[in-house]
Amino acid sequence: MKEKLLLVGAGGFGRVVSEHISQLYDCAFIDDGKEKGTVICGVPVIGSVSDLTKLYPTYQKLVVTIGNNGLRERIYEQAAQIGYVFPNIILPSVYISPYAKVGHGCIFLNHAVIQNGASVGDGVILNPGVEIHHDSEVKDYALIYTNTVVRSLATVGKRAHVGSTLTISNEVTVPDDGMVENGHTLFA
Repeated sequence: MKEKLLLVGAGGFGRVVSEHISQLYDCAFIDDGKEKGTVICGVPVIGSVSDLTKLYPTYQKLVVTIGNNGLRERIYEQAAQIGYVFPNIILPSVYISPYAKVGHGCIFLNHAVIQNGASVGDGVILNPGVEIHHDSEVKDYALIYTNTVVRSLATVGKRAHVGSTLTISNEVTVPDDGMVENGHTLFA
């Protein structure tokens, strides 16, 4: 019998995650914008975020599959107060050095790499092909899009958003809540 896992967010990213983990977990969605009873990619919607308390302890594990970093952080904090635990969703093609540090509630998709001495915080999303090079840091609730490289000794701040096919150069810091998109650094 598979363990139960609650996925918060039934949008595009939630669907992507659900298709990868439905073989490992008995999944259900909660989503404020979807009607209870709807089935999305074979996964039922069983409520909204306001139902977190009543769904516990039937569901004790939870992962937030929402790209909005601040919202993801708030939902994780609310769920932690209830007692949920947050497994990491790490696809089989991902490489994580045994000498790297990884938080909880992270989602690492196809071919992501976390090298020796790197540190990745809680609730981080790494999309396909992301590389976190040695001795770099990705702080809590950051989101890094496809095929981006965080070079050695670089830092991606808390809740930062880094776009696709970019390089964060050696020793560069993306600030907390910062955004790097299409080669431009923007601030929230």
